[in-house]
Amino acid sequence: MIAGLYLTRVVAVRILAVLLGIAALAVGLDMVENATEVISRHGADKLAEYALLRLPVILLTVLPLCVLIGAVLGFLTMAMRSEMVVLRAAGLNTIRMLALMIPLCLALAVTHNLLASWLAPAAERALAVKFPRLSDAPKLSRELWLRDWGAVIRVGSASAGAATLADITIFELDSSGRLSQRIDAAAARYTEGGWTLSQVHLQLPEPPAQDLAELRWESRLTPAGIMSAARRSEMVDASEVRDILSGAVPGGRGMPFYAMQLWNGYAAFLTPVVMLLFASLASFGLVRSGGGARYVAISAAGGVGFILIDGVFTSLGEVGAVPAVPAAFLAPALFLVLGVWSVVLAEE
Repeated sequence: MIAGLYLTRVVAVRILAVLLGIAALAVGLDMVENATEVISRHGADKLAEYALLRLPVILLTVLPLCVLIGAVLGFLTMAMRSEMVVLRAAGLNTIRMLALMIPLCLALAVTHNLLASWLAPAAERALAVKFPRLSDAPKLSRELWLRDWGAVIRVGSASAGAATLADITIFELDSSGRLSQRIDAAAARYTEGGWTLSQVHLQLPEPPAQDLAELRWESRLTPAGIMSAARRSEMVDASEVRDILSGAVPGGRGMPFYAMQLWNGYAAFLTPVVMLLFASLASFGLVRSGGGARYVAISAAGGVGFILIDGVFTSLGEVGAVPAVPAAFLAPALFLVLGVWSVVLAEE
């Protein structure tokens, strides 16, 4: 128990120190780049708010690397002070030491999941609303494709609030996924009762086609939903992802992208575990053996390699080249096995 608390304290303090240092540096660099525009457009009093909204996204980006660096520093420090020799002499191998640090792993995993699934997406949305010129504000002037209620919808452009759409094409599908009718409209106007299409051309699988001055359009789409889809955010919170996958709200990207967002949120629990596993190799870097640099290099290669490979699988999953579940969990599973194997070899 005492050994576990000591190990956790040494590693956690260094992870926190590295995280605060790197996050402060990243926020500072971001402020150097954007402070002038924030002050000129929103006033100096908005600088702190801008920095706070950028912080969750920055923390999500740097957290895995900070866990790796901080844990390597913690294990290496204990190895250089010969504390690892004492712990191993007491019968604790590396795997048992890591088992004593399960509370730290859980805390880091929950933090990573909260950042990935909730805090970073919420901060990104708020940033787009309050500082649109400095974020991925909705691009309503470009063509947008949506899916809703058994229909695929193309919107040529939209007004600033997305309450008025122009150049709309609606491909309605039957229960088997085949095209049942196509509706082309010059414009659509949203009121509390729904959408009204104007200058409509209605085409069924069998002629004749119909031209109508107006047509009521039953759809769950709202201006807010269209603006959200137009933003094409790289981060979507877990509840919105579930709504999009269930068809309750529209999405501006393909279904594989949102499936990856959902499963990456679950896979985020494993990232700190992988990083701590590889970082533990630094505990074999004893001063007398001169192997410190070699084990630190192996730790860094394993952790950075995991980040790169996981990023590749995520990209493949987002475009549908690989199913979402394997794309989310293959890299963590592979590097967990590789990390355990590396630790066992080092123990021998």
